[in-house]
Amino acid sequence: MSKYSIGLLLGVAYSASIGGIATMVGTPPNLSFVRISQISFPEAPAISFAEWFFFAFPVSLVFLAITWLYLYYRFRPDKSLWKQIDRSSFREQYRQLGRITIEQKIILTDFILLALLWLTRSDITLGNFVIAGWSGILKTPAFINDGTVAIMMSVPLFFIPSRSEKGKFLMDWTTATKLQWNIVLLFGGGFALATGFIESGLSEWFGNQLSWVSGIHPIFIIALIALMMTFLTELTSNTATTEMMLPILAGLSISIEINPMLLMIPATLAASMAFILPVATPPNAIIFGTGRLRIADMAKTGLILNLIGVIIITLATYFYGILVFGIDVTVFPNWAIIN
Repeated sequence: MSKYSIGLLLGVAYSASIGGIATMVGTPPNLSFVRISQISFPEAPAISFAEWFFFAFPVSLVFLAITWLYLYYRFRPDKSLWKQIDRSSFREQYRQLGRITIEQKIILTDFILLALLWLTRSDITLGNFVIAGWSGILKTPAFINDGTVAIMMSVPLFFIPSRSEKGKFLMDWTTATKLQWNIVLLFGGGFALATGFIESGLSEWFGNQLSWVSGIHPIFIIALIALMMTFLTELTSNTATTEMMLPILAGLSISIEINPMLLMIPATLAASMAFILPVATPPNAIIFGTGRLRIADMAKTGLILNLIGVIIITLATYFYGILVFGIDVTVFPNWAIIN
């Protein structure tokens, strides 16, 4: 197989992981972070969909650009290959897709509305300028969260009839039951584990054992966490690793009296930034399952990207994340103090 083909496959997998960190629903560790942070610190201000997007999307774009450049210069084809490419074949494949159907237009509209509602649900703060979120006009805005919005936008699909298939709707329960319930159970088990860590005092115990890091500058602590998570998740499920490590990092933050978000956010991002082995992330496993590339191809390329990812996550969290999330590295927040 040509090196250019290998580069294309790696690009598909790596871009799926890097792009996934941009939104709360883009990758499982992000969802785990939201819930476990609420379990660990119930009084902490919730991180909204928009806040996470404003922080993670630029990080994702920067990393994507670096990855594209790296893959291009590593796997770029010979000039002779470009001369063999017939552009008309691309146009023919596009033509074969056919015109967009009314059902597809409805789903696309529903998706766009869902994204807009997620982004505008909570207040958006831009320096001293605040854009009020739509949930604030409701009598009990606390009852509205991202999950509520998702259900609100998905339920109507069960009642909108399909034009191409008479008697059917855009969504039915038979299709809904094909949801990957094992993933849902994995999340639930992870949340139960996180609660057990906290209620039993195990997370606090782990934090006390690691209290020696209090003498290290926060930026180096962030780098160590990102490095550890990146390589740890190479061998285990990134979701399971995140759900195991976040309660420990919550306990560590209390032990050394540092804002928990400063430790938990880079750990969450790093859990999706594993590029060496097929088992590291689902996209890696999918492209390896094609049988068109070797583990060595992924390892040689992924190691460099792992290290680049650690650097980007560290710098983004310490210099940009503290601005977006309003983190003061010199102050231990009141909501993290155990009564």
